[in-house]
Amino acid sequence: MQNRNHRRRNSGREGFTLVEVMLVLVILMTLATFGVFAVRTFWAVAKEREAAVRLGEYAGYLDRYYVLYECFPTTQEGLDALRNCPQSIDPSDYKPVMTGEVKLDPWGSPFNYEYPGSSGGEDFDLWSNGPDRQSGTQDDIWFKR
Repeated sequence: MQNRNHRRRNSGREGFTLVEVMLVLVILMTLATFGVFAVRTFWAVAKEREAAVRLGEYAGYLDRYYVLYECFPTTQEGLDALRNCPQSIDPSDYKPVMTGEVKLDPWGSPFNYEYPGSSGGEDFDLWSNGPDRQSGTQDDIWFKR
């Protein structure tokens, strides 16, 4: 008799049921899913901001180029004219306005540059193709003054 009472006292819950374990796993997976989407969204916004910052940086170099040479580089000369002497300038008069390489945009594509720009004035167009890496789509990131 004493043995039976002992069994009843120890027959209480000693672990988790399969349903409880599965419920916890479902909750953890749901939280992880929301976390992944939040990180992906943050990462996409960070890349767009990085592209905008680089566009502003290159526009500043282009303005400095204009001050030194009273013109912008042609479309053919491109952004490389900021660091290497273009054919339109005498090499003895050339001073690079930028050191280092012209970097790619955050998605691995080169930045686009056109002069004269689409506005038709004495300004240039400068943009990134954006995440889809195709020019002329809605996700392009443009430098705007």
